[in-house]
Amino acid sequence: MARGKKVAARPHPTASGLEDSSTATSPSAPLQIEALPLASSSQEVPTPESDEAPAQVPTTATQSDPSNVVSSATIKRSFVWEHFKEYENVVKGKDAEGNDIDIVKKRAYCIYCPRGKIGDFAVDSSKNGTSGMIRHINQFCRYYPPNVSKSQRVLVGDKSLGNKLTAVAYDQDDYLDACVEMIVIDELPFSFVKKGFNRFCTRVCPLFKVPSRRKLVRNFLSIYDAQKKELSKTMKEYRVCLTTDTWTSIQNINYMVLTAHFIDVNWKMHKRVINFCVIQNHQGATIGRLIECCLLQWEIEKVLTITVVNASSNKSALEWLRSKMNKCSSYKTFLGGKYMHVRCTAHITNLIVRHGLKRLQKSVLAIRNVVKYVRSSPNRLDSFRKAVEKEKLPLTGLVCLDVPTRRNSTYLMLEAALKFKKAFARMEEDDDELYLGYFKEPKEEYGEEGNVVPSKNKRNRVGPPEEPDWDKAEIFVDLLRVFYDVTLRVSASLHPTVHTTFHDVVTMERNIENLFIAPEMATGSDTENVLIDMAANMRSKFLKYYGGFTDLNHLVIVGLVLDARFKLRNYTHF
Repeated sequence: MARGKKVAARPHPTASGLEDSSTATSPSAPLQIEALPLASSSQEVPTPESDEAPAQVPTTATQSDPSNVVSSATIKRSFVWEHFKEYENVVKGKDAEGNDIDIVKKRAYCIYCPRGKIGDFAVDSSKNGTSGMIRHINQFCRYYPPNVSKSQRVLVGDKSLGNKLTAVAYDQDDYLDACVEMIVIDELPFSFVKKGFNRFCTRVCPLFKVPSRRKLVRNFLSIYDAQKKELSKTMKEYRVCLTTDTWTSIQNINYMVLTAHFIDVNWKMHKRVINFCVIQNHQGATIGRLIECCLLQWEIEKVLTITVVNASSNKSALEWLRSKMNKCSSYKTFLGGKYMHVRCTAHITNLIVRHGLKRLQKSVLAIRNVVKYVRSSPNRLDSFRKAVEKEKLPLTGLVCLDVPTRRNSTYLMLEAALKFKKAFARMEEDDDELYLGYFKEPKEEYGEEGNVVPSKNKRNRVGPPEEPDWDKAEIFVDLLRVFYDVTLRVSASLHPTVHTTFHDVVTMERNIENLFIAPEMATGSDTENVLIDMAANMRSKFLKYYGGFTDLNHLVIVGLVLDARFKLRNYTHF
């Protein structure tokens, strides 16, 4: 090097031909410099004559447009940023003068690891690189899917075994089946796996790859086919009891449902809905053909009983089905299907109660109208609450309106209304204009579509209920309580009821007979006459279905005999 020459340092070109900078991803690499000759001392360096900054020469073509300039520090070229999420960490610090200041530090955390110290790195572009994050993803991250060993197991508490610790391995297919089961059990839409559920799984179980709704549907159909084959194979080994019903929706569409019950070798009862479909009409032949088609589809050959409601179409459907099954050798009927037809006891109980309600129709209608008035608007409900508070009655369990298609709903309505009898009387005594004016309006009439139409007869609403109406309701509620309990017992679907059906029939008969008053005890009051007429109506309907031993399915008696608690205790009743 010549004496008297000054030197300047510049970055040495790397092997790739690019220059290292202070913002490179590997700041730990040493900076190599090379001495270059400068101009001689005799050559003067020009200095700016003004305070303006010297002009900068653009190094690239993109720098000619300042709007398109992007800082190299903001461009994340490394693949590792697909697995890390950057955030700002604000910490307290002090400046040179000792004042408290907020220091913002840029950091990034691994999207697979639980939030904590592990998987958290500083990412200041002027100080830190990405080599540590790359090593974490490739070697140390236990939650990154490619790093997870399929044979590795973790200890979890199994609730089905009393929180007993069991070793469980990660299985994507098993998790996917569990997701499908969640959709089916909770009756969720297949689009439920979007957004919120996806974010939930990302934090709780990052290994689980959330499926799309299309994949969920495909897995659901495959699981359904497998379960259907397994269930069909199981039901072929046992005698099956079927239950069917048909109805028409408000859209005038006819539906039919078919439910199968059977008891396995472990004496456990199973209930399965094997068909739910649209039916053309409610004719007996149509119902019988659809039941036969379902039996062929499920390969059910051993049918013990079919329980239906008391309709002539159901009777003709079972007669048609019995003749078809006796002609086909593949079906294994019990005694030629003689006892296959079972009448629904809950439906018969409902018919008996409704037949008795005809004599109390006016009293029940008056109570129903006052309940409808209270439940028709919030303002009316508030006025009713005030009347209850004035009478110092408990506000727990307000009145409820009955539903014609729901059994026992009339009993629940009358039972709730009787508790607030004084409140209704208080509203009438206070000369509530809205309350009394409601019963001066013509009663509603409903069209074929269920909409309210103008009344033709111009009759006012029945009500408000008077003291004799409440007295009749109290007597009827005491009687209905027995039928309410009977309906609950025979409507059970998760345990057998055949061994208690006979006791329920006897209970209904005894309570109907107790309504009749001996001539020497009769007083001749209006309430007493209504009660006797009501009992006569209920007894006539009871004798229609349970008038003799032949009217009751003999399998009910078999179930009673097989019950070790009773055996033949009541066999002489009929």
